[in-house]
Amino acid sequence: MCAAATRGVLRLVSGVLLGALLVLTLPGPVTAQQALPSAELKRVVGRVEVLAKGQTQWIPAVVGARLAEGDDIRAYAGASAEVALPDTSTVVVAENSRLLLTKIEYDPQSQSRLILLHLVVGKARATVAQAAVTLARIRQSNFAISTPTAVAAARGTILWVFTDGQKSMMAVEPEIGFTEGSSQGVWRQ
Repeated sequence: MCAAATRGVLRLVSGVLLGALLVLTLPGPVTAQQALPSAELKRVVGRVEVLAKGQTQWIPAVVGARLAEGDDIRAYAGASAEVALPDTSTVVVAENSRLLLTKIEYDPQSQSRLILLHLVVGKARATVAQAAVTLARIRQSNFAISTPTAVAAARGTILWVFTDGQKSMMAVEPEIGFTEGSSQGVWRQ
């Protein structure tokens, strides 16, 4: 009787384990999150460092590194870095500069974006990808760089930003051939 009881318990345990494995392998509701958009370091010249969100230690920047929302990047004297954003815009961080990636949202299907950068100190040059005309008109495409004293927002242009922490200077340079649904060479009013 003892051997029969042991076999029964073993069968029960085996059945429960097989049932659990079967349940785990069955397709269930998909709850996987979409990967968060990130930026990528495309070029690093000289001493450039990155501070990941929530960290206290700056680490050397390397080409190909992924930068996420909340990360900081700084370039020392004689250094610079180019950051590629998910909407194909790029930002060059000049020497003696520090840039915070405040917000990075991009939906490749609808091409809507919300990219907010904060230039703490120094210079940055952003080549802003032109959003679809319909998205721009319904304000679903935003790109802005703030400084301690100003905010610059743009679409489909080159944006130069400088701050020393006390005062800021910004300039906009339209890209050659930038149009908004009109013939080539016609500039947006």
